Amino acid sequence: MPASRAAAGSLALGLVHAGGLLIVASSLGYEVGPANYSVLGLGWRYGGLIVVAALPVYLASRYHLVLPVVGLVLTTGYVVGMELTPPGPTFRDAAELEGLAEPTGITVVENGLYIVRYMVNASVWTVAFLFLGLVEYVARDTLPWLPSVPNSVPGLAIPASRRRAAAIAAAGGLLHAAVMVWFAARLGVTLSGGSVWLLFLFGAGGMWVLAAIPLYLLVRHRLLVPSALLTLFIMLDVRAEFTAGVEDPHALYFGGWFLFLAVLLIAAALEYGLRRFDLATHLPTGM
Repeated sequence: MPASRAAAGSLALGLVHAGGLLIVASSLGYEVGPANYSVLGLGWRYGGLIVVAALPVYLASRYHLVLPVVGLVLTTGYVVGMELTPPGPTFRDAAELEGLAEPTGITVVENGLYIVRYMVNASVWTVAFLFLGLVEYVARDTLPWLPSVPNSVPGLAIPASRRRAAAIAAAGGLLHAAVMVWFAARLGVTLSGGSVWLLFLFGAGGMWVLAAIPLYLLVRHRLLVPSALLTLFIMLDVRAEFTAGVEDPHALYFGGWFLFLAVLLIAAALEYGLRRFDLATHLPTGM
């Protein structure tokens, strides 16, 4: 499909996706109308719901990439299903929970807020779907038993040159870092007894490294597992926010990124070793 038609179709479906979720949210009693947000907040939330659906649909219609759409369908289906499954969202005044005689005017929602959190955190899901599409793109170019991608992404030959791979890794790392720093700030991640600025500088640099290294290995050396694991980590991290408790897993992801990096490097070494072993066992022997 031509790029212009793919973009128009994906944007239309993104609007349908956003509109459908907002209708469901309004019917459940959530205050998600335009009057409840500033212009910036409105654009972030509504635009996020559009883009998080439009990107996977564009990748599917333009490049026939399936996994981002599967991820979108499963995520949106989970969100809507959890909202509509009994007992459903319950709105209570904080005074009921605290045992106060007078109402506080502060509403606490139990068994809900899935759509609201999905809307606010749509940027994180978008990054996950983008990385998932890149992993599928390289996998279908690398593994002979998978169908090849009919349309190549402009400027993304696999394996990429060192300069191109470094540029892709740097851009992907920057995107990952920006979204995760915002996510940490929104969740109020702090460091007990330490400087918040040092934590965010340490976390921002780590978020860049955590994405840049596996992305470079993906597009330059076709190592699939590290980037696939990175995408899984992102999805598990943001999914946990649906049922966020006192212990937020994003604090571990953001502050303990070096632990996740170690896992990715070990996975890269194992995949590289298996590739070399498989290549050696299939080399023709001399007569």
